[in-house]
Amino acid sequence: MFESIFYILIAFVVLMFMITVHEAGHYISGRLLGFKINEFAVGMGPKLFSKTLKSGQVFSLRAIPLGGFCAFEGEDEDNASPDAFNNQKPWKRLIVLFSGAFMNFISALVIVVIAFSCFGDALPQIIETHPKTDIVQTQENSLQAGDTLLEINGKKILLSVDVSSMIQGAGDKADVLVLRDGKKVLLKDVQKSNYTITNEDGTISTHFGWGVTLTYAGSERTSFTFGEALARSMPYCLRTAEYVLETLGGLITGIIGIDQLGGPITTIDITSQVARQGLPNILMLITLISVNLAVFNLLPVPSLDGCRMIFVLIEWLRGKPVSRTVEGYIHFIGILLLFGFVIMIDLLKLFG
Repeated sequence: MFESIFYILIAFVVLMFMITVHEAGHYISGRLLGFKINEFAVGMGPKLFSKTLKSGQVFSLRAIPLGGFCAFEGEDEDNASPDAFNNQKPWKRLIVLFSGAFMNFISALVIVVIAFSCFGDALPQIIETHPKTDIVQTQENSLQAGDTLLEINGKKILLSVDVSSMIQGAGDKADVLVLRDGKKVLLKDVQKSNYTITNEDGTISTHFGWGVTLTYAGSERTSFTFGEALARSMPYCLRTAEYVLETLGGLITGIIGIDQLGGPITTIDITSQVARQGLPNILMLITLISVNLAVFNLLPVPSLDGCRMIFVLIEWLRGKPVSRTVEGYIHFIGILLLFGFVIMIDLLKLFG
């Protein structure tokens, strides 16, 4: 029981770290651009601790370890103060609103460089080869058990979810870069063919492909030098962001069911499970959630930074703002619907 509580606490710390990083992005850019900031809070609900600076800014730690905020003067209302949020130039407000997601993405880059350079990455590894029935491959261009896949037709393998589609789209022949016995080996013209698999019930089935079985979570991780990790970090994070958008698109089109999503409770549960698997997996999960937060907060959904940026752009183009009252109501309704949605998702997972 104490072990479970410990990992749940780690999950809360991880989640609060990423939210604090997001709000720190707003805070730092706001301070640099001369915005008046009333409070920077970690957590939500009643204050557990607070400190007021001479400038009047309040730093607080709150009781509920979910969420946080950076409260600007005049953020959701008209305010006469010249350094209030509503009186700042539109380009300054856009920078401040964008900075939260930007800081999440930068933190993901930093963390994934640390993860790759210190622990490597769990790339797909061949654990079994199956007998070919149509084509006999030569030793020079055959995949072997123990090979780790690095590239297919010159395209780096970044996410395990891409491997299947990359193999299917590789054509009848493909150039495959593998890591074999610690050395990179380029296999030219690896051919697809029919191969057989003996199933658990003893029956034999025929398939078309490379004739290998892959594992994506083996104990062996492919190591990278710091330079390789640095070069890999940006493509990895950009592909992760693209995958997040693909997932959201699949949700809208119905390809992905709502049962595949998770709210805060699900996130805490998954994070606590990953925490048991060690620091490398924790770092990769932090990277994934950080990119997820960056993308999600830039969506044009009421109450999120993306929607607030749209209102600023409309004001910039019109030369006058949309009614602050109307905008405030839109964001208020948006946050209620958003909270209701994520709570419903968790309830469906718990009782569905």
